[in-house]
Amino acid sequence: MALSREDAQFITWEHPLIRNGLDLILSGDTGSSTISLLKNKALPVGTLLVELIYVVEAQAPKQLQLTRFLPPTPVRLLLDKNGTNLAGQVEFESFNRQLSAVNRHTGSKLVNAVQQDVHAILQLGETQIEKAARALIDAARSEADEKLSAELSRLEALKAVNPNIRDDELAAIESNRQQVLESLNQAGWRLDALRLIVVSHQ
Repeated sequence: MALSREDAQFITWEHPLIRNGLDLILSGDTGSSTISLLKNKALPVGTLLVELIYVVEAQAPKQLQLTRFLPPTPVRLLLDKNGTNLAGQVEFESFNRQLSAVNRHTGSKLVNAVQQDVHAILQLGETQIEKAARALIDAARSEADEKLSAELSRLEALKAVNPNIRDDELAAIESNRQQVLESLNQAGWRLDALRLIVVSHQ
């Protein structure tokens, strides 16, 4: 079997063209918001829910390998008009199956009708995502500090019995630790997707 073909070019997922193309699609606004109807007679008609997907992430040079400690992490909130987060009680997949799409004309009218409420819910969501994101970032920072400090201690112990371990190796590990912790301190979150859900009995 041939291992290569001269008439075709193959690219991997790591190819800059693929990576940049995916980044362009994922960072765009297209497809990041929608509106759906929830047919559920247990809730009053017109009940508004807002589902928010945030991404907690840190930006850093590739060589720091920050995703070991904090990969881009989605956080889902499902808020009612009082800002109560129902995400823990309402599983995404089963909830998704209960929703039906809304045509553009109806969706536009619904958005105009609930716009003020949505802005108020988004404000309530900011407090909740900050708390959730901080917990993720703090956990990542603790893990990074523990692992990188242990690596430094191990090398220092090795240096005591092995003169071949150079001081600049220790300095490089300490510098890497400081840069990782600083990058994690700068980690943040962004709203990645939003879905408005309006309850209907029809």
